[in-house]
Amino acid sequence: MSPTRVHLVRHGESTWNRDGLVQGAHRGPGQSVLTDAGRADAARAGLALGAVLGPPRSERALALWSSDLMRALQTAEIISVALRPAGWHASVRNEAGLREQALGRLEGERSDLLRAEEVPQDRHISEVRWGGGESMQDVFERVGEWFAPALIEQPEHLVVVSHEHTIRAALAWLRSHSHRDIDWDEPIDPGSVTSVDVVD
Repeated sequence: MSPTRVHLVRHGESTWNRDGLVQGAHRGPGQSVLTDAGRADAARAGLALGAVLGPPRSERALALWSSDLMRALQTAEIISVALRPAGWHASVRNEAGLREQALGRLEGERSDLLRAEEVPQDRHISEVRWGGGESMQDVFERVGEWFAPALIEQPEHLVVVSHEHTIRAALAWLRSHSHRDIDWDEPIDPGSVTSVDVVD
């Protein structure tokens, strides 16, 4: 069986990235959106994807999904446009399950003012709900619940525009690792594309 190649794209630089604020899953008025640099990041991601995808072989060869947070949706729309000259015409579908890790009361705080907190002795760091939001275990389970049915469609290419922590959790899930084995060293920069082959 041919694998589905999953392309995980981190959104471009956002206003909250630029200002050093903790983003999380904040929605509504004042939520983080792309900067001009972030739009350029998204356009580069689209060009990089076009080079990797090559010419389309069928209308069902590509599925383009995005987190429903504005910074990801804006990135996905720019990617959709950037792919058209290569012959790809994919509409953006959005999904709440692809949002960034919710960080509760920490969202909107300046990241350089946050103080380190102790991890409870009976817990793994990935299982702590910082700020009263989600743990990375929660995110791992959430993205797994989304990917399992999404992969049933078996597109040749599945492009997912999301967020740093969500992408890290997704990579662990797609590689059949546990939430305790999430890789924090792999670079996942704004506008980066990380590809994984998944065989059912």
